Amino acid sequence: MQTQLFSIPVETGTIVPTDEELSATLELLDEAWSVAEKGTWALESGKSTGNLEQGTELYQSTTFDWLTMPMLSAVHDYWDLVLGYRKDFHMYVDGMWANLHTEGDTTGEHNHSAGRGKSHVSCVYYLKKNPDNGHLLFRDPLEMVWGMSPMDRTFINLKKQHIHKAKTYDYVIFPSWLYHETQPNGKDERIAISMNFSGYPLDPSEGDWSR
Repeated sequence: MQTQLFSIPVETGTIVPTDEELSATLELLDEAWSVAEKGTWALESGKSTGNLEQGTELYQSTTFDWLTMPMLSAVHDYWDLVLGYRKDFHMYVDGMWANLHTEGDTTGEHNHSAGRGKSHVSCVYYLKKNPDNGHLLFRDPLEMVWGMSPMDRTFINLKKQHIHKAKTYDYVIFPSWLYHETQPNGKDERIAISMNFSGYPLDPSEGDWSR
């Protein structure tokens, strides 16, 4: 019997906006895309709100409440029940931005813990996505160990990436330290909304944090 040790839990789900919520969200983002330039934010080759004023703070807009509120609940469950992170930490939204990819656009490999935010949990929500391309790729954190082992090169390459296929309105939640990137996008537009969640200790006198 085989036992797979040290697996990384990745949570998935779906949030479907109403027609009114979708229309208001696309209208707000269209205004951002009209002034954003391609390839100016981090490792994005497409357009992003990230380099715009307050572009990483979309959670402050009530337009996105239909997304931020259920995501906050889902990430809380992931934090508490899946990862087993500390209950005496207060969890909050640390950043939220949107990326627009057209044909061939990609997001380069990165994680969300090594930069300014020092986030703990991250998620990607697909407002628009073709289920056949532009997939999210996760890098195996044990890649360095596999590389030091006398393994067949083809097998090592297979271990490097774990492909997650998603479609419009799907979300993916994962630990912020996990390296990830995207495959090149196809002809259909892809709009991905990224969110970071962080935590800090509460005063011990307040006890464990719970909803």
